[in-house]
Amino acid sequence: MISSKERVMNTTPRIESGLNGLDALLGGGLPENSVTLVYGPPKTGKSILCYHFLFRGLLKDEPCLFVMSDYTWNQLSERMMTFNWPIEKYAKDEKIYRIDTVSRLGSKVPKETQTLKISHTENPTDVMLHVSSGARYLYKKFNRFRAVLDSSTSFFLYNPHSLINRVLKSYVLSIKEAGGTGLITYAEGSVDSQTETMLKASVDNLIKLDGEEMHIEAVIGAGRKKASYSIGEKGILLKEISDENSFIAVGLD
Repeated sequence: MISSKERVMNTTPRIESGLNGLDALLGGGLPENSVTLVYGPPKTGKSILCYHFLFRGLLKDEPCLFVMSDYTWNQLSERMMTFNWPIEKYAKDEKIYRIDTVSRLGSKVPKETQTLKISHTENPTDVMLHVSSGARYLYKKFNRFRAVLDSSTSFFLYNPHSLINRVLKSYVLSIKEAGGTGLITYAEGSVDSQTETMLKASVDNLIKLDGEEMHIEAVIGAGRKKASYSIGEKGILLKEISDENSFIAVGLD
């Protein structure tokens, strides 16, 4: 007999994450038209998971709205190339709507274009205006799109926490209303426990990376699962999977 959980997994449309092992774990990928919080300690691969998600979408002709709060566009492009994932041509084809909140701090600020907007983490209202515009732009031009906010931690650092929780709720709503599927990253422990709980409550799915294991804590249509992983020249590699009732050792690309 098929369980209600399996039935939801089988009927919920899925978006490939770009990480084959994770897609297998989730029954085909992340739930379409949902937003997932990817969180955990610093330097555990949260941004790299976003890069997998971004590049797989571009290969499938699915554009991305990308909010950068920890690095500039040039730095993102360089990071992607360390895994041999070139993205410059996709930006020229206007398939990446970039909201850069870091370049304004430097000596050379890029000129804004239709799909490159310059903002600042200390002005989250302006960032959200660009998010809303970008979501509408991608919705009108493409059948589906992806969204990444990497990372929410910087916004919490420079603004009142209650304000950023409201802003992130607005971000989630904007992405979902336009039909997008998104990821938000957050460095665990950066804010107080109450704010962190509110952040988790504002999204649809929760995935935690602790440096050794990826924990599927709450994903629509999927049970609680975990998989050990490593990070190499091809990005994240999942190794062993377990769930609440069993343990399966399996190599996943």
